[in-house]
Amino acid sequence: MKIKYFAWIKDITKYENEEINSEKIKNLDDLKTFIIKKYPDLEKHFDKEILRFAVNQEYIVKNIDLNANDEIAIFPPVSGG
Repeated sequence: MKIKYFAWIKDITKYENEEINSEKIKNLDDLKTFIIKKYPDLEKHFDKEILRFAVNQEYIVKNIDLNANDEIAIFPPVSGG
């Protein structure tokens, strides 16, 4: 699956996007656990539920099953102006 990082999240990961191939990742919660282990500096943002997720360009607010060809975007809340 392709993971896309936005704003200050990509500063932490040092990537704008990356491919993750893991059979252990079955759903969004599994992906969150994987990312926290890979990028521990993001854990506090996951704990506070600050980060937002989109799967295949649709906002997701609950745990859903993921497929190997999904595109997941991770970004901070967007503020308007």
